[in-house]
Amino acid sequence: MRTLLAGLAGALLLGGAASAQVLPETSRSEASSNAINNSLVRQGQARDAAQQQQFEINSLRNARPAPTVVAPPIVAPAPVIR
Repeated sequence: MRTLLAGLAGALLLGGAASAQVLPETSRSEASSNAINNSLVRQGQARDAAQQQQFEINSLRNARPAPTVVAPPIVAPAPVIR
């Protein structure tokens, strides 16, 4: 009985490995399409990183208080003596 079960288990293991799907090789057009898609993804990631960096730079610029401008005092003209 044990040998029968061991034989069935072995057959199932071998049969499972033999029936595994093998994917076909990628065609040239599919490889080209994948390369274009990967390039677009990389460009998008680079653009996102640049936008994030610019956002952070702008946030730092806006966090600094604007310089205080002090107007010169207004002085009335000296009285004219005649």
